[in-house]
Amino acid sequence: MLQELIRMADREDRSLEPREREDLRLGARQLRARQRAERRLEEGLMEIAWSRLC
Repeated sequence: MLQELIRMADREDRSLEPREREDLRLGARQLRARQRAERRLEEGLMEIAWSRLC
């Protein structure tokens, strides 16, 4: 799971500009779904970071 989260984060970092262009083409429902997925990814990464600190 950790490796999958890291891979997803790497993919997101490399595709910021094309993603912004794609957001313009997405419908509202698809955009919200993507934002939820990104939020879950960020929360997972933060949970890992906090667990390493403790």
